[in-house]
Formats: sequence, C-alpha cells, structure tokens
Amino acid sequence: MLKKAVLALVLLIPIARSEASHLVEMRAVDNEYLMITWADGKVHHLDDGKGPTAFSNQEQRDKDWVETFGSPLDTRAATTAFTYRLSSADDKAYRSPLSPVQCFRRAKVSGTAWGWPDPIVTLKHTVFLKLPHRLVQSKRYTLTIGAGTNSDKRASAFTFDAYRNVSEALHVNLIGYNPVHTSLQSADLYMWLGDGGARDYSPFVGREVQLVDLATGRRYDAGKVAYWKPSGPDAGKWNLTQSPVWTCDFSSLNLSGRFKLVLEGVGCSPEFRLGKEAYFEPFKTSLRGFYYMRIGEGRSMSPIPRQPRFIPGKDPANFKVVLTTYGPWHPDWKKAGGDQWDNKDWSKYAEPDNPTNPNAWGGHSDAADWDRHAGHISIIWDLLLPYVLTGGKSANDNLKIRESGNGLPDLLDEARYEVDFWLRLRDRQGGYSAGLNNPTQDLKTMYQAAAKPYMAWANAANAAMLADCFRIADKKQLMNRYRDASLEAWRVANDQDLDVFYGIGNGQTRGRDLKMMAAAFLYNVTGERRFEDAMAKESFVTSATSQTDQVGKGNQLWGTAAYLMCAQQNMRPIHYPNLLKNMRASVVAEAKLKNVASSKTRPSRRSTDEEYAWFQTTQEVQRVCVAHAISTDAQDKKAFMKAMILEADWGLGRNPMNMVQMTGLGSRHPQYVYTTGANDGVAGSHPGHTPYMNAEPWAQGFMFDPKYYARLGYPAWDKWPHAEALWNAPYCFANNEFTPQQTMRGKMCLYAYLYAIR
Repeated sequence: MLKKAVLALVLLIPIARSEASHLVEMRAVDNEYLMITWADGKVHHLDDGKGPTAFSNQEQRDKDWVETFGSPLDTRAATTAFTYRLSSADDKAYRSPLSPVQCFRRAKVSGTAWGWPDPIVTLKHTVFLKLPHRLVQSKRYTLTIGAGTNSDKRASAFTFDAYRNVSEALHVNLIGYNPVHTSLQSADLYMWLGDGGARDYSPFVGREVQLVDLATGRRYDAGKVAYWKPSGPDAGKWNLTQSPVWTCDFSSLNLSGRFKLVLEGVGCSPEFRLGKEAYFEPFKTSLRGFYYMRIGEGRSMSPIPRQPRFIPGKDPANFKVVLTTYGPWHPDWKKAGGDQWDNKDWSKYAEPDNPTNPNAWGGHSDAADWDRHAGHISIIWDLLLPYVLTGGKSANDNLKIRESGNGLPDLLDEARYEVDFWLRLRDRQGGYSAGLNNPTQDLKTMYQAAAKPYMAWANAANAAMLADCFRIADKKQLMNRYRDASLEAWRVANDQDLDVFYGIGNGQTRGRDLKMMAAAFLYNVTGERRFEDAMAKESFVTSATSQTDQVGKGNQLWGTAAYLMCAQQNMRPIHYPNLLKNMRASVVAEAKLKNVASSKTRPSRRSTDEEYAWFQTTQEVQRVCVAHAISTDAQDKKAFMKAMILEADWGLGRNPMNMVQMTGLGSRHPQYVYTTGANDGVAGSHPGHTPYMNAEPWAQGFMFDPKYYARLGYPAWDKWPHAEALWNAPYCFANNEFTPQQTMRGKMCLYAYLYAIR
C-alpha cells in the first residue's frame, strides 16, 4: 500500500523536459580560472495564494512542479580537459585553440520537490577550468564545449574585463557600507574550487584595489590586497571558508552612491552602496521578519501574514485556549520526552471545569510552529536594546509593518506586540503563564501552561524595559501603562523563584537575573531608590573582570546596560559608583575577550560569541553594541566598531555563498526556506528570516538530515566550506528553518544599532 501511495503522489508532479543540461553561465573566476555552471533542472513552487495551504505554514507537497532539462550533465566528460577549447583572435597565446590544464568540479542540490520517502531534487554543477595561459584584460575569447557533456550550448564568447566580470572570489557586503564608520570597509578574496581545493591568491598580495563609481565611471584607489589567515576552524569550530583568506579592505573615502570593488586580474564585485543609510534596508527587513512571525495579524498587509490568527472565539471558528496545570516545571514535563511545546494534547492536565483564557492571543511564533514559550521573550530585549543604547535614535516609523505611521517607533511597536501577549497570559489567580503549545489537529484548541512566579519576573522585566523606552520616546501615558504592568508583575512574583532557571536569551536565565533587569529599568522610569538597591543586590558584577553572561549560571547583560545608560544619560542619581565602574569595565573586557579577540583570529573575521555559534547564522554581538555605546577610549571604540561591522558584513554577503543570509534582502538571498509565505501570492518566503544553515542530522530522512542533500552533491561534504550549508530544500527544517530568538534577534540588535549611530 505504501509503495502505491508514493507512486500516486509522485505522478501528481508535472514534468517538463528540454534537450540537455542547461548552461546557466560561463565567466571568469580570475585571469587563470574559468567557471561554468550547468543546471539539470528547476523546481517551481506554487505561490498563488489559493487552496488549503494559502497563507499558512503548511507544506504544499504535491503542488511542486519540476522542470527537467533532458539528459543530465555528463560529469566525466565535463571534467576532461580535452572537452574544452579556448581560442582568441585578440590574445596571441590562444590564436591556436588550447585545452585547460586541469578541470575541477562541485555539485549541489539546487531545488527540492516533495516526494515520499525521497524528494525529487535537481542539481547544479560548476566546473572550474585552470587555463594554460592567463587571460589578458579587454581581450575577447571563445570557449567551445564538447558534445559529450550533454550541454545545451556548445560555445560561449566573453571578454575578460575586470571592470565588468563579476568574480565569485570577491566577497563584499552586498547591501553597502557607511563611510562615516571609519573603522573598516571590508572585502575578502578567496575561492573554493570544489575538488580542486582552495585557489592560491598569494601572488596578488600588495596589488591595488579600486572603487568604481557606477554613476560617473570614476575610479578611486582604495587599498591593497593583504594576506589574512590560513584555512582553519572558525565560529562554531567549523571551517567556514575551506580556504586561506586574503583581504581587500578599502579606505573610507568620503563618497556616496553606487559602487563596485575592482581587482585587476580577478574581476569586480556586485554593486553596493556607500552612504549613511547603508544599514537602513537590513534594519527594515530584519524588523519585518519579526512582523511576519506574529500570530494574530489580519490580512491588511502585503504579503499577507500567516493565517489563521488563533484568536479565541474569532479565528478559527470556536477556537479556545484551555488553562492547565502543565508546564516546564511540572514533574511530567521531562519524563514525557521530546519538545512538550509540540505536544498538541495537554487535556489531561486541564484545570477543573476546563476554564479558558479569552485573551490568550498574539506574540511571535517559534519557527514554523505556532507555540510561544518563555524562551521567546529575549526577542523583546534585543528589539529594544539599540533604542535604549542610542537614546531613541532608531526611532523610524516607516519600516512597513502594520503600525508604521502611528507616531511610535516601529521597534517599540514590534516589541510591544510580544510584551502584550505575555501580559495577557494570566490564570484565574492572576499568575503569569510560561506559554502556549501547538494547536490540536483540528485547530480548535491550544493549551496554556501553568503559572509560575518565575514568569512574573519575566513580565516585570519585559514591561519595565518597554516602559523605559516609552520614557525615552516621551510617551508618558504609555510609559505609565507599562510601568504599572511591571509593578503588578513584581508584586505577584513576591520574591519567589529567584533561583529558578529557564533558557531565555543566551544560556540559562535565573529569576534573579530577571528581577535585576526589571529593577534596573524601573529605576530609570521611577527614580525610586528601592529599585536601584534591588538591582545592586542581585547584580553579579563584583569586579572589573566579572562577566555579565556566565554560561549555565545566568545572564545580566540587559539589566547592566540599563544602569550604564542611566549614568551615561544622567537620568537618575547613581548611589553605587563602584558597581557602575565595575559594570563598565566588565562589559568592555568581556566584549574584547569574547568578541573582538575572535575577529582577530578567525579566517572569516567574524566576532559573534563562540558560546552560541552552533547555528552558524546566529550573530551574537549585543555586548559589543553595549561596549561601544559606553566606551570613552578612542581605540576601544574603534575596535568595537570594527568588530560590529565585520560581523554585519558577513551576514550581508561577505561569506562563501556571496549571499545575504536573510530572506527578502539584496540581489542574492535565500528564496524558499522552511518558513511562512510559501503560498501567499508573492514569490519567495516572507522577508527577514535567517535560516539555521545547520548541516548536522537531527534524525533520519530528508526533513531531519541536511546531509541527505549533501550526499547528493560533490565532493564529500567534509571538503566543503561549512558556510555553504544551505540547500534549496524547503522541506528540511533541520537545515533552513529558524527561530526569532536563535537566528534573528542578534542581527536585529546589530543592524538597528549600526543604523542608529549612522
């Protein structure tokens, strides 16, 4: 029965055919290597906003369309040197056609259509040709390709022009650079040639790089190629590049407009912008990513947010949220095994008479699920942190979320949506819940976790931080509203659960950490000495070398930042000057140790915190933002700025895939990943979502094991740059799913802060 069912499912997928493997492009890597890319097929995903999967997070499965290109590439012929002949009427070295010296290859899954037990996949092949003689600037060439390859094109003509040839060996921030940030404008030079290993660019050391103004054509000398680091372990201990890295860092010229970087003998980068607004689009797209993780939104925006809304009594019809005695601290929680937020049936733990919470709606979802648990609240802190650090400079109200134009900064609107959700999760005794599980199969019921004093501390911290932001925004009525909400939660917590842990933010967060954070922000808002005293009592900063993030013990970065800003912005009297001094020194020392030092040793120059680098796209530099905001030493400030820019650039394109690691931004970015927006009438996934890019198996099968796709490629995965661990496989959540609290919040803080200090 199973085999028949599988056959029926596969036959639903229409197949279109052409005659041969499609030659996608042929261009130069540099003056010694050509690269040719073929596709054996293409997967099309239904995206018309119709049918039962429209606007939801459900997989469409039998709605994929596979376009095949006839006979696949003959990889043996394609990697045989005599298959190719390069000739030129301009370059005397190629007057007589010559074959390459060597051929190298790589292949990668380029598309995935649903199938069971195996999906239908398409491959993209890239062949690298090592040439017998260097190409000459401005000379024309013709490459002929043997019929044995099954290529649909047998010849390709090109001019080698470094000013027009976009080379994959140059890695830049595809969005742009702010010349005001004089610490660094960076580019990297390296290339992985598949089974040919790393390209050696040591002969280019000392060679001049140029900036070319695309509006005027004017060329500016901008720096020289320098050797950086050998290939080796990087963030997460992964080898992200599988190549030595050379740098093409270019000077901060006082320029604005559209530019490209040019290195003679290699080629040019894609275009990017120079200007003070360089980080606006990353800031905006990142915030929109949070908006599209909301639950409860209507259909007024384009693209339409995920549906249904899961609002009790409204949508879906007869939907309800039932109160329970179950939650992370229940004795059955760990015994049950697996992720209990994914357990859809908590009915046996329902409170007597099955009471419901009609106000339990909103918040931001966990990946492509619908559950919302306490670990999510760290997104509030990182949405608001750049606003706190800059005194409200990231106050844009035009970022294309529903509330844009309402007179409040969109950062505050987005954080407020999450704060309000948690304030609504109360039980009949007034306690605060730890979250909601995924809905039952019929979408009629969710269950609310039991209340816990720990969650009262969480709500006190959330509301206090938001109240402080409304103080900065001079919105007194809203400040008072969230101040009162924080005070109510403080009262309910009643000094209980101070040593209870939960996974909020980085590592584990204690009730004491939440109390310390709430107290610090409440002191900013109210000026009441009792809150400053409580903050000082709970702070574990006792010396100039204390750490605000103590892995497995607690995290007090946000509360520490609140007190530091209190002093820096002269908000309230400082009654603990020694504590303040130690906090300042600690944050600076910790940022140097955990972030700046990493950027000086890693081939990638990334500065993200090593403790949280397992998901390679996570960008954890929040403490660097704090350190930069409070630093008074010019050299320290420059070092922190450089660390932030290097980390931002990596996620914005300065990586082996030459791709922005976030949907909906830039000329190259992930398209269909495991997220919402797959069938909403707008091509691609929803914007602002950063996939895990995880390559390690979680279980067997194509949804759980990214190496299912790696094994279909070539060469073996352990030879690849780990930063290419993204497959166009929207059914593989282990590879290209994400969560706001794991892969989005750190870069949200980073982009917002860099934009605010423009």
